[in-house]
Formats: sequence, C-alpha cells, structure tokens
Amino acid sequence: MNKTLKILSRPQGNAEEYGRWSVNPYLGCSNACDYCYLKKGVWKNALGGCEPKLKKGVIDVEHAHIIAMLELKENAEQIKKDGGLFMSFTTDPCLPETIVLFSDINFHANHYNIPVTILTKCAYIIESNTPGIPTRPFFSKFCISRSTLALGWTLTGHDELEPNAAPNEERIKFMKMAADSNFMVWASIEPVIDFPSALAMVYQALNAGCGHFKIGLLTNNTRLVTKDFAFGEHKFKAYDVIGCLHFIEDVMRMTDGRATVYWKQSVRDLLGTVYSPAAIDALLDYPHSVDKHWNMFK
Repeated sequence: MNKTLKILSRPQGNAEEYGRWSVNPYLGCSNACDYCYLKKGVWKNALGGCEPKLKKGVIDVEHAHIIAMLELKENAEQIKKDGGLFMSFTTDPCLPETIVLFSDINFHANHYNIPVTILTKCAYIIESNTPGIPTRPFFSKFCISRSTLALGWTLTGHDELEPNAAPNEERIKFMKMAADSNFMVWASIEPVIDFPSALAMVYQALNAGCGHFKIGLLTNNTRLVTKDFAFGEHKFKAYDVIGCLHFIEDVMRMTDGRATVYWKQSVRDLLGTVYSPAAIDALLDYPHSVDKHWNMFK
C-alpha cells in the first residue's frame, strides 16, 4: 500500500474554519455550482471539476475504505481532541456516487466516538427495494449516533447558480426533517451572493431547527462582496461595507437565543477595508458569536 496516500487530511488556512480534520477520498462534485472553487483556476484540475472521482492512487472504494480505517485508528484520539471529522472539502459527501463510502467512514468513526460534521447540498430520497421498508431520507445512511453527527446544508437562496444541486427549499425541508428526528443541524450561508437572499436563508433555516451558522462572503480574487454605485455620471464598484453591517445586525438579532453564529474570515476581510481589527472584534461581539474552533458537539 502507498504509505503516502491519505484519505484524511488536516486543512490549512481558511479551510480550517470548517474543521481541523477532513475526509477527502473523492475529487470533484456533480452539483456544478457556478461559484465553486473546484471549477476555477488552478483548482480545476487539482480538485476534479464536476465529476466526482476517487483521488489518484486509490484503486477502488474498498481500497479507500481500508486506508481510511487505518488512518482513523492511528489518529482517533487527536481527531477527537481537535473536534472531529469534516466531510468534505473536495466533493459533496451525500451524492449518489459518494454517499456509500462516506457513510461507511462515518460508521467506523462512530466506533471510536469521533464526531462527524457533514456539509451537503443534497435532499434526495433513497428508494428502498425491500418490501415492507419505507422510503428513507438520505441521512438515514448516517444514522449511527445522533450525539456524534452534525448534518449541515449549504444555503444561498440562488438555485440558478447550483444547477445540479437540490433546490434550497428542498434542503431546508430536509433540514427540518433531520431536526425533527433529533439530529444536530447547522447551515453554511456561504457564499453570500447578496445580503437579502442570505438573510432569508437564515430566517428559513432557523424555523427549520438550525442551531448553528457559518457565514462567509462570495469568493473571488478579493474574497469580498462588491456593489455597483453611482456618483453623478460616474459608475463604479465598491465594497458594500454598509450592506454587510446591516446584514450582520439583522442576523445577530434574528439568531439571538436560537442559534450560534461564526463569521468567517471573508466577512472580517470586508470589514477590514474600513475598520481596525479591534473595531471588527467589537462589531462581532455578541453573546452567541463563536470562533472557528467552537465545537458544536460540546
């Protein structure tokens, strides 16, 4: 076996905002979102584009399974100390092509009592071929221990930018179904395409039982959100800091007492075009604000 081949990885930089350990057996994602970093620039070839495939060096699903089991056994205690596993940075773990392997890895992580955090844009139903067994939601494949599993959905409010993903409305419906089944549920409001759509997603997710939000702005070369402005005859783009401030205030008022919120570095980058780091800390200083290493399992 290739000893350098890894299924588990330790993210660096802003990726660490989602987890300090991740599971990445596949490269590529068939959701085909217009804004996805898997489709753009140097990442396009490195991370697989729009077709999920096992990473180079992995022979088949069974091979990936074996590698992941060995890595889980070797690193279990450290992974638990660091808050658990995140699924996944390089694909959607709940696609028809990926869900079997990810659910198997979740099963073995549960054996070591390792928390698992899932992020998906899926909301389909697995049809049962067994007489007498009803149709089940996809997350039933991850139904091992609800105390060590957090189900998250990306919500943007822009289905037109996510052509092969489930509609945002369906994701929220399944979020409520999961919350009603006593799963921990959370939402990634990233990327924020525009502030009104993002605020609507926060509102709907809260009413579906969402208990935690990670919020980040549209990713481009500057990692900031811009807006068209006009001054007399002159038209220009500028950072929409005022819009962001109103958005932050609305989100924090809406979530107070109902959910925790983590504001990603991209939000701080935008505010940093006007405010000092100390002033940004003060702007985001709410009782239910949390940092990037906050552990929803505790």
